[in-house]
Amino acid sequence: MQIATRTASHRSIHTTTKQIITDVIGDINGTPDFVLVAYTPNYREKKEYEKAISKIQEESGTHNIIGGTFPAVATADELPTTQGCSAMAIKSSELDVHSPVSYSNIRLNPEKGSDKLVNLFKNDQNRFKTGFFLTPGPFFPPGAFEGMKAMDTVFAHKFRGMFNQVGKLINRSMAKNGHGVTSFAYKILQKLLENGVENTLGGATIDLDMLSCYQFQGDNVFQNALVGTVFSSNTINFEHNWTFDQSKKNKSFELSKGLKSSSYLHEINDKPAQEEFLNQIGLSKELYEEAFKNMAYASLLYLSTLKSENQGSLPFVSVCHPILKGVIATIPEEILDESDKIAEFCTQSGIGVQESAYECASSLAQGVDHPLFGLFINCSNRLLIAGDKIEEENNMIKKALGPDVPFMTLYSGGEFSIIKNKPIYAAVSVHGLVAGYNNSPQKDVVL
Repeated sequence: MQIATRTASHRSIHTTTKQIITDVIGDINGTPDFVLVAYTPNYREKKEYEKAISKIQEESGTHNIIGGTFPAVATADELPTTQGCSAMAIKSSELDVHSPVSYSNIRLNPEKGSDKLVNLFKNDQNRFKTGFFLTPGPFFPPGAFEGMKAMDTVFAHKFRGMFNQVGKLINRSMAKNGHGVTSFAYKILQKLLENGVENTLGGATIDLDMLSCYQFQGDNVFQNALVGTVFSSNTINFEHNWTFDQSKKNKSFELSKGLKSSSYLHEINDKPAQEEFLNQIGLSKELYEEAFKNMAYASLLYLSTLKSENQGSLPFVSVCHPILKGVIATIPEEILDESDKIAEFCTQSGIGVQESAYECASSLAQGVDHPLFGLFINCSNRLLIAGDKIEEENNMIKKALGPDVPFMTLYSGGEFSIIKNKPIYAAVSVHGLVAGYNNSPQKDVVL
C-alpha cells in the first residue's frame, strides 16, 4: 500500500496546490486510487477552488477525488494550518475505494443523497467496509435569525403541537437557506442505518464566519452537496470511535419546553430560555446585549451535553442570539424524543481536548493489528479551544497511532457518524477511523 500525505501552507492557493501536487501526488508511483483534498476557506472564490481541484485531477490522473473547505487541516508529519491545504493519496491492491458520489441538494433532500451512499454499500461484496462522507455545514448570512422569530410568538407557545408542524416548515426554509446541519445530517445517518450500514465517518465543511463552504467531488465544486465514498477490503479492517472532553462539568438544567421539530427551547428550568441560559452561565443580559447588539449573525455558543437513552452523553451546542427570546439546541428531534431532557453545561480545556483526541486515536490503534492510516473529523470549536496549541493535539494523535502512521484531520462544522451500528450526532467532539489489518485471534499451540 502506498500512502502519501502533506500539509502545505501559503497565502496563494496556486503555490499551495503546486506543493501538494509535488509532495503528495508525486510521491505515489503511478495513478492513485483515491485522493482526499481539504483546503482552508481563506481563498474564498469558488473559481479558485475549481482551478485547484482541476489541476490536482489533471496531475494525479484520477477522478476519485473528494474533499472540501475547513477552517483548519492537518496531516501526520506537518504542522496544522489555517491557511493552506492538506491532502492524502492512496494506492493499494488490498483496498478498494469506490468512485465518489455526490448529491447537490442535500440540505433539502437528505434521504435521496443518502441513497447514493447506500448503493455503494449494497454493490460491495468485500468482507470489511466503511463509508466516508462530507456535507455542507452551517451558513448564516446577515439577518439569518429573522426567519426564526416566529417561534417566539404567543401562538407558538400556546399551540405547541400545531406549531411543531409550522416549525418543520421553518426548518425546511432554514435548510434551503443554509442555516445549520441538524435538520438533515441525522436523517442521513438514519437512512444509512436502516439499510444495514454499520460504520461510516461523516462531517461538515465550514468557514468560521459561516458565510461560505465548499465540497469537492472529482473536479466539481459544490456549496450544498453531499460527497462521499466507500472503502472496502477482504484483508484490511476499519476501526471507529469518537470522544469529547468530559473533564469539567458545570450546572445541570432541564429542557422544560420548546419545539422539538426545530430543537428550539422556550423554557429552561421552567423559566424563559434566554434569561435562564444567561443566568446559568453567569452572564448579565446587559453585558450580553452590549457585546452582540451590532453583530448581524454572531451568537453566543456554549457546550452542553444531553443524556440519550441509546447513546449515553452526547455533546451539543446551545445557541443564544439577542434577536431571539429562546435558545437553539443543536439536537436532532429523534434524539430529543428519547432523552430525559436533563442536560449539563460543560467547560472544555486545551489539555482536555488533547487528552480526548489521544483517547480516540489510541482506541482505534488498539482495534487493529497494524494501523495503516487514519482519518479524523475534529470539531472547529475544539480548534478554537486549542488555539495556538493545536499542534499538540496533532502530536497526541501521532503518539497514539505510531510515528510512521499517516493520518489526516479535518476541523469541521459538525461531526456525525455511524459507529458500531449507532448513529452518533455530536458537537465539539472528535470522530475517527483507522484502517489496518484485522486483529487475528490467537491460535492454540499444541506441543
